[in-house]
Amino acid sequence: MSDRLDARAICLMVLLTAIWGGSYTFVKVGFRDLPVFGSLFLRMVVASAILLIYSRWARIPLWYSGRGNRFLLAGTGAFVWSQALLYLGLTLTTAGRGSIFFNTQPFFTLAALPFFVREESFTLRKLGGTALAFAGVVLLFAEKLGAGDRSVLLGDTLVLLASLGWSANNILNKTMPREVHPASIILWSAGGALPVMGACTLLLEPGRPWRLTPTAIASVLYLGGVAAAFSFVAFTWLIRRYAAIKVNAFVFLSPVFGVLIGWAFLGEPLSLAQAAGALLVGGGIYLVNSRSA
Repeated sequence: MSDRLDARAICLMVLLTAIWGGSYTFVKVGFRDLPVFGSLFLRMVVASAILLIYSRWARIPLWYSGRGNRFLLAGTGAFVWSQALLYLGLTLTTAGRGSIFFNTQPFFTLAALPFFVREESFTLRKLGGTALAFAGVVLLFAEKLGAGDRSVLLGDTLVLLASLGWSANNILNKTMPREVHPASIILWSAGGALPVMGACTLLLEPGRPWRLTPTAIASVLYLGGVAAAFSFVAFTWLIRRYAAIKVNAFVFLSPVFGVLIGWAFLGEPLSLAQAAGALLVGGGIYLVNSRSA
């Protein structure tokens, strides 16, 4: 494991966060024509199909030894837990509040990962950098928080539990047996999510229309092919190849890119508070990844 991120890792991580930042826009567009869990179901269908084709072409195993399969099952459970609770929570709370609560996951990863991986150390500098970047995310969405009634607070709680699931997924991916390929990890995760998301859309969204417009199809293809299949595999590779805590700090850039893309393509306003928040995010990531961290 490399303790420092080289230029390749940094550029790839910035690209991934830009892709995930763009997901906010594609999700908004897709939800106009598709139900929430229906959209997520189709996203996982696309991701599973792409990764299955790639795995067969590249001769990547779909099945491993007993220990590898046990880790894959656990990782799939954590992934499904995270995605299901995140989207369920977002139906009850606001996008701004959801982004803030989901971005607590680097704190959980920072606190828990050193217990499982000796090379991943907890330091006050990393904690301070994580807190600074998180404060930047809060500033990004401070104007969109709104008041919280019972349903909103329930949504916040579900998103917070989803962030715990994502942190558990990070830890499992980091400790996964080395012979398990990143594409296998995400293929299992996406495949495992299919029946859960299918059940959710049937039970929770029975009356919602399904309109497969060109915009909806483009949204599903982007979210499934680019934001899930490619990005999740690349992120898993980075988590396993480099210091996971330092890689994971870059996820704070995702809402920054989301705000910038919303401003550039949807005409959403950009405030001085959001600009200050973006600077705090950058400063926090720098602290986590500095030499002495």
